[in-house]
Amino acid sequence: MNKNKMKFLGCILLSLSMLAPSYLAADNIFIESELYTSPSLEYTPISYDFGFVEEGECYFTTFEIWNSGTGELTWDLDPTQPWITGISPNNGSSTGERVTVSVRIDTTGLSSGLYSGFIIINSNDTTGINSFGISFIVNEPPSTPSRPSGPSNGVVGTPYAYSTVSIDSEGDLISYGLDWNGDDIVDHWGSYRPSGVTYTIYLTFAAARTYYLQFKAKDEHGAQSGFSPFKTVEITGENHAPEVPDTPTGPSSGDIDTSYSFTTSVTDPDDDDVKYGWDWDGDNVIDQWTGFYDSGDSVTLSHRYTSAGTYQIKVVAEDEHGAQSDFSSSKTIIITGNSAPNKPATPSGPISGKPGIPYSYSSSAIDPDGDNIYYLFDWGDGTTSGWKGPFGSGSTIIESHTWANRGTYAIRVKAIDDPNGDGDLSDGTESVYSDSLPISMPKNKNLFSREHTFQDIYQNILELIQSFRN
Repeated sequence: MNKNKMKFLGCILLSLSMLAPSYLAADNIFIESELYTSPSLEYTPISYDFGFVEEGECYFTTFEIWNSGTGELTWDLDPTQPWITGISPNNGSSTGERVTVSVRIDTTGLSSGLYSGFIIINSNDTTGINSFGISFIVNEPPSTPSRPSGPSNGVVGTPYAYSTVSIDSEGDLISYGLDWNGDDIVDHWGSYRPSGVTYTIYLTFAAARTYYLQFKAKDEHGAQSGFSPFKTVEITGENHAPEVPDTPTGPSSGDIDTSYSFTTSVTDPDDDDVKYGWDWDGDNVIDQWTGFYDSGDSVTLSHRYTSAGTYQIKVVAEDEHGAQSDFSSSKTIIITGNSAPNKPATPSGPISGKPGIPYSYSSSAIDPDGDNIYYLFDWGDGTTSGWKGPFGSGSTIIESHTWANRGTYAIRVKAIDDPNGDGDLSDGTESVYSDSLPISMPKNKNLFSREHTFQDIYQNILELIQSFRN
């Protein structure tokens, strides 16, 4: 066909055979159609997962679009989320060639959590609407670690401990990175540990100079905090141990369960701060360390022995760099036991009476150590007087009690000493109970029995007069 001819969508040529009978005639139909085209959209990948990302950063990916059909494919791209901030190109065409599309996301201002969105692909493809999926998780980095704690000065060749801590709001494991020279470059990453657990590293400095220590934290997904504030450390040359401490001064004898104070001092050649290790029993094992003190300061510490014996007290000094002196000479102290008061005298007082009337009873005891004494009466009716005192050793106590019911009772008393004279009976020693004084309530009907004392008879007469008045 050409321009001068009419173009038919189809032309039909009907041939009739004149030779054949009419019932054998055949229709021969020929149809000519114009050329048909069908574009087909293809793209790969169909989605992309950025995984864990940090807030305030931009991330990029790409995908390809092409036409796998015939004719020309045209397309344009529309993002569904505001954080999809860049698509290039955002439209185009293809007759078979592949076009690479760059995609940018911006996480600025996004809170932690899962995000997903799409880029809608509009095209002249007949397969419908297509889209490229995007997903990611905004990961909150750990908090900035605390300023490193540890010594601010030291000497070469000596290990020192430095600690810091960080919190991850999502509970991720944390690794700590150390920058030891202040150049904002991590020189060492530690192993991962739970959020909020203090990280400690031991550093041995090889050169005398000033060091600027700082830490940063990284979670298990790679999100990093900023650097902590600096810890400045001054490292000098060789360190010298403190001199031998002075022999401790203090009492040479004492009692068990009594606190005694001892004093010593030492000088450090480098004028370093020093702490003291006390050996309270002479076995060359440190039983108690003090905190650090200025070189040359006197230090006093108290100790209480719980067993009688002879003890050798020694002390060692250690400077802030870990160098130790030898032990001092020994201080001897002899500790004796605290003796309990003697068995108190049998309570003295009325041996019969009437319920509801108070009666007085007395006793006394002697403490071999001359300590003050407290007394406790057991009234035989399930009650006691409680501890009463203090009384001097050998002094008499008089205590009253009223029985509520008739019956026979046994009164007894025991004593406890106060070795420190401070009213705290927890370190006192109790005596055994006295012999019991039996009494009866009500009184014996024979008021003037020979078994009664004059005081008993007098008390009974008073009670008799009182009963008549009632």
